[in-house]
This record gives sequence, C-alpha cells and structure tokens, in this order.
Amino acid sequence: MRFLFTTIPGSGHFHPLVPTARALQRRGHDVAFAASPIFAPAIEAAGFEAHPAGPAWLESLSDPVMQKIMAGEFFVDLIRMDMVEGVIRAAEATGADAIVRGSGELGGLVAGAILELPVASAAPAAAKFYEPMIRPGVARAAAEHGLDGELVTNVDFEILRIDRTPRSLEMPAYVAPANAINVRPEPYDGGGELPAWFEDLGGRPLVYVTLGTVMNGNIPLFRLIADALADQPFDVVIALGHGIPGDALGNVADNIRVGGYLPQARVLERASAVVNHGGYNTVSAALGAGLPLFLLPMGADQPYNTERSITAGAALGVIQPQPDGPPSAAPPPFTYPDAAVIRDGTRRLLDEPAFREAALAIAAEIAAMPPAAYAAERLEKAVLERRAARLDGSAAPVRA
Repeated sequence: MRFLFTTIPGSGHFHPLVPTARALQRRGHDVAFAASPIFAPAIEAAGFEAHPAGPAWLESLSDPVMQKIMAGEFFVDLIRMDMVEGVIRAAEATGADAIVRGSGELGGLVAGAILELPVASAAPAAAKFYEPMIRPGVARAAAEHGLDGELVTNVDFEILRIDRTPRSLEMPAYVAPANAINVRPEPYDGGGELPAWFEDLGGRPLVYVTLGTVMNGNIPLFRLIADALADQPFDVVIALGHGIPGDALGNVADNIRVGGYLPQARVLERASAVVNHGGYNTVSAALGAGLPLFLLPMGADQPYNTERSITAGAALGVIQPQPDGPPSAAPPPFTYPDAAVIRDGTRRLLDEPAFREAALAIAAEIAAMPPAAYAAERLEKAVLERRAARLDGSAAPVRA
C-alpha cells in the first residue's frame, strides 16, 4: 500500500508521526509526507519522500504565516491556504491508498474526503478536548470545498484514530470511540551529536531544560530558569533549540551548560529531572524514561499535560490562567513565576523519592502499551475494510 502522511511543519507535530511511518515502511509499504515545502529537509532527513503542500512556513512564532494562523481559528485556516489542494496533488502523485494526518493538520482530512480516500489521524493526549472545540470551524471549511462538513468531522469518519496516551495522563472519564487505538508514545528526536562538553559532566544529578521547538523563543524564561538553577548542587543542561544563538543567555553559572538543538533521547538517558514547558513530546519522553518534571506551560495543550502530570504525582509546576474556548496557536500572556518557585520545585523533584517513583510507574505503563508496529498493522486492516465498504456500497457519501 501507499500511505501519504500530512503534518504541520514543526518538530512537535512531525516527530510523533515518524515511528508509525517507519513501522509501515518495515511492513513493505511506501510512505511519503505532504507538508510546507521548506519543511522538506526535515522529512527527507528522516528517510521519507517529501511533497509540497500549503504555504511555505515553519511552526515558529516569528513566521508570518504562523502569525496569520495565530490570529485565526487554531489551524483551521490552513484548510483555506492551499493545503487541501497540495495534499490532493501529493496523493495523486504518489498514488496514495490512504492519508494519515497529524491531529493539528486538517487539510488531509478534507483532501481525503474529496478524493474518497481513507483518512486516519495520529493525535496527542490533549486532542481529545480541543478537537470538539474546533469541529464547527472545520465543518464550515469542509463545506466550502463542497463536502458535508458534519459528516466529515464526525468522530467515526476516519478509519482509525491513533492515540498515544498512557493511562495516568488520560482525561478523567474519557471513553475512546470504536475507531481508536492507543499505542506507546515512542520518542523520535531527529538524532544528532551531543557536544563534547556533555561527556565531561561529572556524576552529580543532571537537570535537563528545554522549551521545545516553538516556545523556545522565550529567552526571558530561559534566563529565569538559568538564574533559578544557578550554583545548585546539580548540573544543568539547557537546550535552546533551533534558531536561537548559543550566546542568547549571556554568562551562566558554572553548573550550567548551554547547547542548541540536542538529541533529547540521549540527554534523558543521563538526566535526573526535566524542566520544560509541558509540550507533549518532551513530557511523554521524560515520563517514558521515568523522570519527574517541573513544568511551566504557556499555551496550546501544555496546561492539560501539566495538570495531568501533576495529578499523577510525577510533576510540579505553575499553570497559568487560560482563556475560555479552543486553544489558540499563539500562547496567551505569560506571568513569570519567582525564581525561587522553580529552584525549590526542582530540588523537591530530586530530593523527594515520591516524584521519581510516580514517574517510574508511568514509564512502566508506557512500556506495556502496544508499539508503533501495532498502529501500522491496524492501519492496513482499516484500509482494507474501507475498500470493502466502498465496493459493497455501505460507505456514506461525503459530498454536500
């Protein structure tokens, strides 16, 4: 079979799709991605064919297209920015048998409906609460393409919904739909080399600090964390991420090392605790490694991830007040906590065994979940079932 994946052009959206895409390749299927043309190098570096779709942009708060999206209705406006047409071109060029979209990428949903191709989605934990909020906007955008918007946005329209949520991070009282499966959140970070100084770190506890790949432009927060953790009885590694100058923080204390984009999986192997913004990829990777977290969420799904991690006993943090309604692609105003809150919270994570024990319990939950290979197997089965439904006429039409 030929599978076309679609993604928002950012590591936080693309990286979670890679394990399932590679599992499909290992099963002998062809896999390609459709995304912003300037995101093609990241896709190709992971071993996939890249096809241009939508505007030329990257998920960065300074990107002009991202700023337009932030002023609109979450990622719904991308449906109107040639993403649908680009995915259709990519599907036709690859002879796609099915489309698998990242949960934030909505053009693949509409394109699949137009082409009458099976569509699946792969989502983080928080998609369960924000997808119902944006559903009316997606339905309107689908209707603009001549589709029955209500049918296309119905929860059972997609052939498979690939969840990646350990039980401890699940929404209370959540009941999964019949077309959902839950697989292990396997980490993928793009690889890379650690700087030479990393090997020179001693045997003291190591605190890993990251603000991901979108919120990492918040240099004042990085600086606050560096000041809070300065001269403590542990080492600190700060990963600034792509696009941030290495000297952005100026002088730092002797117990702190600053790098750019670091191979996160390798840093976590050495870490004792993590300080970050609550992005799901880092939260799930840290918990999968049995590491407690101090979380400073700024927007999107980060407050949800933070609340669930704190409730599970594996984290501390400061949750900002959030506006009502669907999460914005732009973070709401951020109130910086006192440095002592970050310092004292981080020391508690290292000094009080209960946090590490809770994180290790979640790590065991994650390890017991089905691997990405199971998602690939279920995708195959779901595509064949949808083909059969089309042949016998039982599949519902989606044209308005």
